[in-house]
Amino acid sequence: MLLAAYMVEQASNQRLTLVVGDVQSALRLANQLNYWFLDIPETDTPIAVPLLGRSNRQAHCKGFYSSEEYQRHKARHQPHWAERWISPLCPLQSCLPDNVIAERFNGGVFVPGTEPCRQLHKMVKPKPKKSGSNNKPEEVPEKKASACPFIATCPQYQLYRDMPTAAIWITTPGAMGISPLPVHWDNRRLRLGELIHEQSDVVIFDEADTIIKWFDDQYAQEVKLTGGGKGLLDKITVPTEEYAIQYRTMARASRTQRWSGAERSGQQLVTSVLTLLDSVNDKANDDILTKWIAKRQFTPQTLFYRLARRIAGLREVDGPDVPQAIRQEHEQRTLEVMSVFSVLLEAEELTRVSGNQAAAALSIILLRIDATGNNALNPVMMQDCRLWILEHFPQTSTQLDKLREQIRSESQENSSNVFTEKDVDTIDSLAYRLQFVLTVTLLDNRARIIFYEWDSRPDNAALQGTSPNYRTNTSMQTILPVPLTGRQFGTYYARGEGNQSLSLFAYTNIGRCYVLNFHNLLTSLTGRRGSNVLALSGTSYLPDSTAFHVGRPHYVLLPHQEDSDAIAESLFAFLPQYDSNNKPIRISGTGQSKVLSRLEQMIGQLAGANGRGHLGQTLESLKQAGKLPDNQKNYTWDDRDRLLLFVNSYEQAKWVADKLRLQWPDQQSMIKYLVADNDEQTSENQVSLTKADKVFTVLRADIEQFARTGGRVLVAPLSAIGRGFNILNANGKAAFGAVYFLTRPYPHPHDTQAIAQEVNRRTLDWQQKTDFAAWQTDGLAGRAEAARRLATRYWQLVESRQYYSMLFDNEELLCYPRKDLAATTLGYIIQAVGRLLRGGVPFRAYFVDAAWGPVNAKTPGVADTPKTSLLTAMIQLLAEYVAGDAKNAEEMICQPLYGPLATAIVDNIVNFQWAPDKPTPTP
Repeated sequence: MLLAAYMVEQASNQRLTLVVGDVQSALRLANQLNYWFLDIPETDTPIAVPLLGRSNRQAHCKGFYSSEEYQRHKARHQPHWAERWISPLCPLQSCLPDNVIAERFNGGVFVPGTEPCRQLHKMVKPKPKKSGSNNKPEEVPEKKASACPFIATCPQYQLYRDMPTAAIWITTPGAMGISPLPVHWDNRRLRLGELIHEQSDVVIFDEADTIIKWFDDQYAQEVKLTGGGKGLLDKITVPTEEYAIQYRTMARASRTQRWSGAERSGQQLVTSVLTLLDSVNDKANDDILTKWIAKRQFTPQTLFYRLARRIAGLREVDGPDVPQAIRQEHEQRTLEVMSVFSVLLEAEELTRVSGNQAAAALSIILLRIDATGNNALNPVMMQDCRLWILEHFPQTSTQLDKLREQIRSESQENSSNVFTEKDVDTIDSLAYRLQFVLTVTLLDNRARIIFYEWDSRPDNAALQGTSPNYRTNTSMQTILPVPLTGRQFGTYYARGEGNQSLSLFAYTNIGRCYVLNFHNLLTSLTGRRGSNVLALSGTSYLPDSTAFHVGRPHYVLLPHQEDSDAIAESLFAFLPQYDSNNKPIRISGTGQSKVLSRLEQMIGQLAGANGRGHLGQTLESLKQAGKLPDNQKNYTWDDRDRLLLFVNSYEQAKWVADKLRLQWPDQQSMIKYLVADNDEQTSENQVSLTKADKVFTVLRADIEQFARTGGRVLVAPLSAIGRGFNILNANGKAAFGAVYFLTRPYPHPHDTQAIAQEVNRRTLDWQQKTDFAAWQTDGLAGRAEAARRLATRYWQLVESRQYYSMLFDNEELLCYPRKDLAATTLGYIIQAVGRLLRGGVPFRAYFVDAAWGPVNAKTPGVADTPKTSLLTAMIQLLAEYVAGDAKNAEEMICQPLYGPLATAIVDNIVNFQWAPDKPTPTP
């Protein structure tokens, strides 16, 4: 903000673009900058303009008009600059007759974002079919669409009229990467990011690691294939077949014929996959498939790898106690089977494989599956798969028997063994799995054709709508690097009441390269250097974190000394709670079905009887700490008697707040929970709210005003308010005096976007490492193949992670998952406590989930190590960062950034014993 203001003040005739995390922040900053230099929004020419997309205008409007900031402007009768750009008014609607407005809009207006700005059709009279006919044909809309004649003066397009003269542009990664510039302003059909690259002298990425994550996710997306009639294949079937009926030969369109054939085959394969997964059919096979793919995406590559382990007579994942030598032996046995599947997957044509007898036999089965349409219930297919296993891997039956005997022996020693004899396959169950994987492989192949050859679709009006790639800047797909794994497709399966759905995961590019190379992103094409780029973030230097680390900084902005002193004086403590049987209450790692009930137990203990527990005691302690005579006040604790409770999701936040109000009726109206902004809500973070619920909610955009709400307790997801917000009280100090980390964060092991982000980071690491194994292979093609093989193996290793105790290092792949998780969690903690430091004041932080330190929680006084405790791993990593090394200049970065935190937590954490440990490398 200061740099932006400086550029305006200097009248430098240069343009600065600020990229922030969300729309409401962009509107707020534009409003603030304009009020610094201008007076009247209605007549003055703005110096700062928010660049926003149009597809989510309804959410933008809703979020803005319901925001606390807008309501404050409205209460003091002060115009808000964002009203200039967020207008729901449509001049075209004034031309519609009253009866049309009443019938089609219920007397209201167009829903923002649905206005027909470029979809107007002139009504024309068609030519009569017969000469001399007295019938007057009705007017029909002309096929060619026209633009609205009011666009030049339309209030909805005001920001585009303000853009050319504005010295400051403020945008979001979503608008930058997806939104096009309207053709009325530039007929080159540029995305806003391309315009920014061309027109901005300086681009600032605020909280750069979050912008990088957005672009990584953008090129690793999910698109619904089928489900509830709303999937891509649900919509394109009829128009594709109508075109085929009209143009049977397609003689001049071989590519269209190929696309239509892939679409038709894809429809049959989707039916086959869903039939195999159907509860009735799968029930006859003990729900083998639905259990196998539950809650994860699956690709042919990952399914074949897991199947290879089963055919080799192994568990899919080795337990934490399996020695390194045994792991290597298991991996070798797996690769012997996987080598056959790899030949099939790497073939140019799946149904025409030669050179490897086993792979060629599989391609014949694939050909039969493709030729017989919906084959899911065809017993011949399963028999073909059974005979293939027996012929090419005759030792499988013996290996499965050995595995059963091993499990039987283990069960006698440990009755709690989660893997039982029942979980070991038979030849028939392996055949069933193989049929499913082959069907998925064909579907994957057809989906690639449908997606990547979308421009070859039939010339049918019904197919000219939105592309499945509409949320991706397809022009960038040819500029940004392709993942080392190759472009990956995966499938998600979901079963609801009377409904099944399949979604497609598409990992097409290394998205972070958009940000990291923005300064020369288009230089090779245009010959012009791009903008000067400044990336800012307080947690973007965590070398072991694949989520946060951006790179070595050129400069470090030192924190204020009062902030450093405050964090060093703060209290960190381990505060496990115990159930009625005196067992530690553990939330993380217990399974999704138990999380909410365990949280309820934890809240009951923390709240106590009507608030007499630890929460109430802390609140009262903070209140008393702030009661100093006026002549002695330094406002360190004054008006800071508020508690911040962190959980892992918006759903958990609502659950905890609701249960806490029941336990603590005296503070019922003071206990609130965070909900996502209207323009940020997705199926994952949307929470069902009643009218009564809304009294207790706080929009994420309004979090900075929490002290004004009268609330004393706020429950929120850790990732939602970890950065970018100044939550202050009336004294300009941090509003919250204490924070409770109720849960220990742990990434979902099958979150494909998180896996893609990790692989993207590792790809850049491998690029910099000259002695990386893949680069030692002869020839460019050989190195490319070796890199792809190792990247695929890395992906498989990430997918196999289940629990914290099962995280193992792999030196060859530069894979250190325990350090990665520790550094990433440390980043979240740093961001979270940063909200409690504002104004240079100390705070109190409590780690409550027993999973933070399971050994400490079970046996107080006994030390946890990094192998057992994520909190210990964080402390050890923090100590290593700050201690520095004479051979490593990084100490000059870590000491000012993390030194005060290390003083508070490494040496002085209360009620927690820890001991350092060294990870054991395994393959």
